[in-house]
Amino acid sequence: MTNVSTGNMGLFELDTAGTVMYSRVNPGVYAASAAPSSDLVGRNFFDEVAPFKNIEEFRRRFRHFACGSDSAEKFTFTCQFEERPAEMKVMLTRISEREFDEDKKLIIVDIRFNNS
Repeated sequence: MTNVSTGNMGLFELDTAGTVMYSRVNPGVYAASAAPSSDLVGRNFFDEVAPFKNIEEFRRRFRHFACGSDSAEKFTFTCQFEERPAEMKVMLTRISEREFDEDKKLIIVDIRFNNS
């Protein structure tokens, strides 16, 4: 059961396909059976991690950002949780990581409950 409250839902580092490379989540937001942050690495954010029903709409926003050239984007998004919808503040930030002479294109996804 999702605890729709206030604060930070999670901070995720995703590759452009949506694979979680790093995460720091608020455990109160995720089901009691959800894996700890470190166990989310390697999972697909859209298929296995995000706890809301309208994830396909969020995926479209993410893909649009990933294909664009802006370095950051901030918007509000209404997540459809099981209990009720919750308005979220979302920030997407593009980063590059250089590893073994290869550039990885990554996106930081910061999702917070909108308290305003």
